[in-house]
Amino acid sequence: MDFTKNTNNSIDTLSIDNMSVLLIEDNPELRSPLKKALKYFHYHVIKQLKLEEDIMSQIESCNPDFLILAIEQPIEILLKNLAEINKLLPLPIIIFAENDSITVIKNAIKAGVSAYVVHEILPQRINSIISVAKERFQEVQALRNELKKAKTQLESRKLIERAKGYIMEMKKINENEAYAILRKMAMDQSSPIAMVAKNIIDVHELLSSKTT
Repeated sequence: MDFTKNTNNSIDTLSIDNMSVLLIEDNPELRSPLKKALKYFHYHVIKQLKLEEDIMSQIESCNPDFLILAIEQPIEILLKNLAEINKLLPLPIIIFAENDSITVIKNAIKAGVSAYVVHEILPQRINSIISVAKERFQEVQALRNELKKAKTQLESRKLIERAKGYIMEMKKINENEAYAILRKMAMDQSSPIAMVAKNIIDVHELLSSKTT
């Protein structure tokens, strides 16, 4: 299939010059219409690899903006690798595949795939697919960051509460007074209050272990 047919200027203006792509294909040695289409829309295909190659190491060395796979179907080991990539080196991942199994598609999305496209891809859809994948990836990353932030805040509150409890017990003071002491220590040390709280907890536990 010729990906460069039926294109027009309105589509071409949607492309992003020099956005880099790591392209994985079942048979990269064959003439790749997908690679041709990506180049036509000014995406920089920095490498074209076979499916069995080490994708993680290639991402580490190439640092692409997108990972695109054109394969018959994503097997289980591939999805595990993509999940690991999504965890350690997150980037938008797009799969063009022949397999339209709902289970396979769900597993691909769980692994961190931003877009899963089934069957023949029309050339004029290349940019829109990449744009949607990028937006979905950014939304997922933003949600992940929010969850991480919320988890960190919750852990910080727990540390502060424990540290206040130890201070109250040691100095025989109320909660507000204990918090004031904790806050002053943080200001004096130019450290986050949660870090000071953790240090107090560590010292308390160390002293407790020595007395038992």
